[in-house]
Formats: sequence, C-alpha cells, structure tokens
Amino acid sequence: MNEYGQKISLSEDETKKIAAKIADNFNKNKILPICLKGNLGSGKTVFVKGFAECLGVNVSNVKSPTYTYLRKYETSNGNIYHFDYYRLEEADNLVLEELDEIIHHPNSYVLIEWPEKIEHILPKPYMEIRFEAGEYPNKRILTINRYGYNGNSKIVSTLSYTRSY
Repeated sequence: MNEYGQKISLSEDETKKIAAKIADNFNKNKILPICLKGNLGSGKTVFVKGFAECLGVNVSNVKSPTYTYLRKYETSNGNIYHFDYYRLEEADNLVLEELDEIIHHPNSYVLIEWPEKIEHILPKPYMEIRFEAGEYPNKRILTINRYGYNGNSKIVSTLSYTRSY
C-alpha cells in the first residue's frame, strides 16, 4: 500500500471538487477501480456525484445503488459503474464474474462502495478512498491510498487546492 495523502472537505461541494479532480485525471490516466470506504452518510455517494458530473453525467441522475447494487451512467468517455455492496450477504460467482468483466473493460470507470465485501477478489492496481467524519457536521477527512501502483502520483498533486489542516 502507498498512501497518497489526506484531504479535508468542509462541504459536499468540496467533496465533489475532490472527486472531479480525480475523475479528470482518471480520464487521462485510466486508473481502475476506486474503492470508497466509510460509514453510512460519510460522503461516498456525494463523491460519486462529483466524479460523474465531471465526466458529463447530470448529477440529479446519480443515486446510491444500495437496493440495486449497481448503477450505470453513460458518458462520452465510457461508462461509469457505481457498485454498492452494503446489502450483499455473500458474493456469488455471478456477482464476481460481472465485476471482473466490468473492471477489465477498457472503457469502464468503476467506483465501489462497501468494497470490504469483495476485497479478496479485487485485482490490483486499485485506489482506496476512506471517508471519515470530522469534528464539524460537514467536515470529512478523505484518506487516499493506492494498492499495486508503480509510481504515478499525479492524482494527489492535482488536489493541491483543497484544504489540508
């Protein structure tokens, strides 16, 4: 594991800006997948909204796939696949095969909420973003780690505008 760093967000808009910076770089450097970890209400879906909006998706169409486990958003650069495994009791072969096929498709942007349920099968490289609540109602601490990467630290350098306390 290589830690990219921590970013502080004081609002949903700042969380969306962090996501947009990552999406913009992701678009240029094809990083797969992004695993989003954190408690309920910690900002994971807000992050997905910012990511998708940067790639041209109408943010009002972005919703949590908690009950469906997968939402797909089409963009001119490829499809965004937003997985949410919160309600997944056990990953069966069909779920794992579908995820594997999507991850390895060259035009797929993959964001996974509650990846703990399928971490044992995640191919490397992947990025992990951990969301933690801060001492204020809207404050979030985003810790960005990478697994299986060889170098490319462009993503965090693009985030320099965000607050770091």
